[in-house]
Amino acid sequence: MKAIFLISLFTLVLNFRHPQYDTGFKVIVSSYTGHILESQSAVPRQIVHDIQFSKVFEIAPQIFIQPSLLDWSIGTPNGFIERVSFITTKGFKISGIAVTPSPIYTLYFYWLAINDNRVSVIIFDTWDLLELTTGTGQREVPFKLEHNLKDVTNGIISLTGIKHSAYNPIVELKIGQITSQFVTISVGSYSLSKLEYVRFNVLLGTDQSLWASSQFALINAPNHPFVSRPHSSYSLYMKIDFPSGFDNYQLIPLVTFRGYDVERSYNFRLVFADVLLNTKLQFTLATWADSMIYGVHYQTGIYLYDSNYKIFDQNCAELYSECNFQGDSFIVCDQIPNLLVQGWSKLIRSVTVPNLKNIFLFKMENYSGEKTTITENQKCMESTNVLSAKFKPISSFIKILFLNTNNCLNVKFYSQCNYQGTLFQITKGEQLKLSRKIPFEIQSIEICPNTIVKFKDPKYFGAAIQEFTTSQSCINSYKFPRYREQI
Repeated sequence: MKAIFLISLFTLVLNFRHPQYDTGFKVIVSSYTGHILESQSAVPRQIVHDIQFSKVFEIAPQIFIQPSLLDWSIGTPNGFIERVSFITTKGFKISGIAVTPSPIYTLYFYWLAINDNRVSVIIFDTWDLLELTTGTGQREVPFKLEHNLKDVTNGIISLTGIKHSAYNPIVELKIGQITSQFVTISVGSYSLSKLEYVRFNVLLGTDQSLWASSQFALINAPNHPFVSRPHSSYSLYMKIDFPSGFDNYQLIPLVTFRGYDVERSYNFRLVFADVLLNTKLQFTLATWADSMIYGVHYQTGIYLYDSNYKIFDQNCAELYSECNFQGDSFIVCDQIPNLLVQGWSKLIRSVTVPNLKNIFLFKMENYSGEKTTITENQKCMESTNVLSAKFKPISSFIKILFLNTNNCLNVKFYSQCNYQGTLFQITKGEQLKLSRKIPFEIQSIEICPNTIVKFKDPKYFGAAIQEFTTSQSCINSYKFPRYREQI
């Protein structure tokens, strides 16, 4: 009995975690430094940086980025992409990409890394913008994006990539309807402006995790300093009201560009900086030299960090002997035909269940007797006696997609870094070996060009899919488990 008690105590400690976050600022490229986005014309061309977190996350976080300085050359076509990849518990990669031959001089961005199940980051890009590529006048292309954050109430959107193909660069992103299942986004332009590509990320949150402002538009008259001024910079000092009542949170301010309307016959330079919170959310909005900015579309927000909030295991349910997830507890990650044998004899008063999962509780052993289905957390329920339980865990998988790889038909997994140690090979068109798992922790992978390898496991990265498109010489920081085939 003592051993059972120790095991229960140990699993109780590990079955929840608290939110984590980190923030930062990065210069991707600066003007007059000879970088390839400025000095070369190949398309696409990119510069990649490694971003290191100031702490190690328990699981890989979500990343929300906010490009803060856009600076590219006169005329069209023109544009940029800022893209996050290879997110781990220790950091991520950021790519600054030129999508046309025209020079990009400077790119800055802010980032927010969040491990909090009350927020969700959606990343979306598309070339499917026919009306914006060919039409004229006021035009919008709508998109409906699904998500799994059922208690969502707020959202903030940030433009992270664009290709302007003709006339003045004009774009506006707008969040429309937000429901428990989807969010609608529109990409708009007007006049003769032409767009071929757009990329953005959206941060969604509950009223306990995210405050989002209205979607603001700064429309400038002909005599506004952003339009008409001497050959010099000009700054606006922006102040945004936000609600009171956030005393129990640590507040992390956010500012985003949703779009702009600029004159193509001058270099495009637009920046926000000096973001801070006092009695208002404040930041500086600036342009300089001879840029002509007819309009700026922007939004602000605040991430509400709650250090006391508990994030329960998303791959197991948990039974509690008292209301409000207190008292003794027992974790159910699979099927348990007899709870008494496992050391649980308490009445149940509260239950935690992962999002989009069910637990089935039975009055009798071996899944017999009256059955109760629980689909969401129960903070306080009538005392219930349960003798068996069923919970279906998230499946693990490795998926490989071969794209136009006639000369390279294998993906090779190795037990050591630098493609050493034991080899396990999967060939195009071949079913996985009769062995139902790769018999070692994967440390390096040889991947053919135009091949995508995807991993998923409930114990890593919150069961999020990890994707690789190039060979990985050493991925021990990922700690991928032995492969378990889907049943």
